[in-house]
Formats: sequence, C-alpha cells, structure tokens
Amino acid sequence: MSKKIIWYKVYDFSRHGEEPQQINSARTIDIEGKRLCLTRTEEGYFAIDDKCPHAGARFGMGGWCDMGLVVCPVHRYKYDVKTGKGLQGDFVETYPTELRNDGVYVGLKSDKPRWWPF
Repeated sequence: MSKKIIWYKVYDFSRHGEEPQQINSARTIDIEGKRLCLTRTEEGYFAIDDKCPHAGARFGMGGWCDMGLVVCPVHRYKYDVKTGKGLQGDFVETYPTELRNDGVYVGLKSDKPRWWPF
C-alpha cells in the first residue's frame, strides 16, 4: 500500500491572525506525536525534522532562519529549509507545506487509513 499525504492545519488565520509566525523564525510543532520544526522565511513556510543530526539539538528551541537556512542553536550548523541539505554535507528530512486561504498546512506521509476500511 502506498503512503498518502495527510494534511494538518498548523495555523488557522481566523484564530492566529494573517501572520502567525515572524519571518526568519523557527518553532517546534507536534503533529501526531512527531516533532517538526516549522520555519518561516521571506519565501514562505517550511517544515523539517526538529532534531539536528549533529548533536541532537532541537531547531525550534532557540534556532532561527538566515538566508533560507535554519541555524541550530547549539553549534550553529545550518540546513536548507527547502532541501534539508546541511552545509556540512548531512541532511534533515523535509515535509511539504501549503499556504491556503484559511491557514498553513503541513503534510505527513501515512499508510494508516483515516476511516474504518471494510
């Protein structure tokens, strides 16, 4: 069975306002028990794993964005928010995001059915 993308609304503009997160910021979000780092750059919102592969620090707990790169708050390692590629040659996983009329959504791949499959 192939995995489908399930979209989760992380910001609702009617509740959180039109600009719920500052540009060049990073924050931790939890979706279905998975910790992600949601970043906002001049180009929009991006989601990556919230764990730096270098030392395990959480990007969303003190990190920030600089020129499209999320910066780890511990050792200042940098990762491209679009591709997940680190300047050091390692990677973090990226997740699709969508800016819709009503809010910001992050997609996670899942093979779990969203309804009872009889």
